[in-house]
Amino acid sequence: MNKLLRILGTVILCLAILTGCQSEALGENSGSPKTHRDPADYTVLFDSTIGEEDGYSYELWKDSGTTKMTLTGDGTFSCEWSDINNSLFRRGLKFDCTQTYREIGNITCDFAADYNPDGNSYFCIYGWTRDPLIEYYIVESWGSWRPPGGTPIATITVDGDAYDVYRTLRVNQPSIDGNTTFEQYWSVRQEKREEGSVNVSAHFAAWEGLGMTMGKMYESALTVEGYQSAGNATITKNEFTMGGEIPEASLPEPVPPEETDELGRYFYSTFETGTDGWGSRGDSSVSSTDKAAFAGSKSLAVTGRRDAWNGAGRDLKNTTYIPGNTYSFSVAAMQDVAETETFKLTLQYNTSSGTNYAGIAEAEAAKGEWVVLENTGFTIPEGSWGLLLYVETGSGTNSFYIDEAFGANEGVASSASEAAPPESPDSAE
Repeated sequence: MNKLLRILGTVILCLAILTGCQSEALGENSGSPKTHRDPADYTVLFDSTIGEEDGYSYELWKDSGTTKMTLTGDGTFSCEWSDINNSLFRRGLKFDCTQTYREIGNITCDFAADYNPDGNSYFCIYGWTRDPLIEYYIVESWGSWRPPGGTPIATITVDGDAYDVYRTLRVNQPSIDGNTTFEQYWSVRQEKREEGSVNVSAHFAAWEGLGMTMGKMYESALTVEGYQSAGNATITKNEFTMGGEIPEASLPEPVPPEETDELGRYFYSTFETGTDGWGSRGDSSVSSTDKAAFAGSKSLAVTGRRDAWNGAGRDLKNTTYIPGNTYSFSVAAMQDVAETETFKLTLQYNTSSGTNYAGIAEAEAAKGEWVVLENTGFTIPEGSWGLLLYVETGSGTNSFYIDEAFGANEGVASSASEAAPPESPDSAE
């Protein structure tokens, strides 16, 4: 009997030691120990709330509409939304903004979800940093619209999968520090998925390799966001781990600048076969038309304007139009409504301080008269990104036409222009 008790005691001691080692390892590497909750004890949220449960942070944020978030243990949750303008449901890790992601160590997330958006929505790893203030998204799936729109600055490979990288700017918008101006960093998966594993820190390292500086960590959370939509989601797995070595970023090869033609032009838009990469800016419509032309048989018609700054624009790649370097820009413009109208060729660009505008050229145009807006020595502002070249007017909302537009090396002038170079203002609204 005593021998049997000694054997049982040894087994119990071994089990206790083994359990203690497992708990210690889990505490070092995981955001939370495993918990099991009775559904009757689930926490249910309906309005904006921040808290912590089972070792994971949680937050429901909305600006309007109907929302419900149910915390189901172990970092998992379910959510539903309708009639909302914007809402976010998230669970993950909160930090105190004293450490960078490299000081924290490698962050990963294993996840699984049943995600059912009806309209515009994102399923992502989401969070913020401070100093600088950055809102970031690693988007794994989405609803009716693939965020954030526009042209990616690069494509990276993380965990063997391709993600497009974007950099956007929010001006005087809600943030963790109230309404302010801040940048957003995005990695958007090229193919949707609702389960898998993502190395969060590998995205951070890739962004920094592309010149997108991260700050000190505030949050990293598995998130469902809805924007002017409805839907529901059930997160069945949400396991964050921290610590260990961060893998080296897998960066794409540098994108070479665009090639010029024999006259030194990077682009040359005649609008004979379409819009040639130009699009609407603000409330306007653009289309190739044969109703007017400065050269050839067609031009770009800009119609449906509701404000003077509405017009036609074209994105400029930072790999071609390098901040600090000087280039030539030219475009012909005409309106046939007002007795006179001021046309402006303007550059919109982003810096860490917000969105900025620089005037390239402007000219007065009489009714039915083509004028050439041209500057053969315009310097792209230092530290700028998100470049948009556009044509607007000084006032009014009349339709107009543009033709023979180009961006070129410094000193290249329009061969078709017989007018003197127009005024080159320092800035424009």
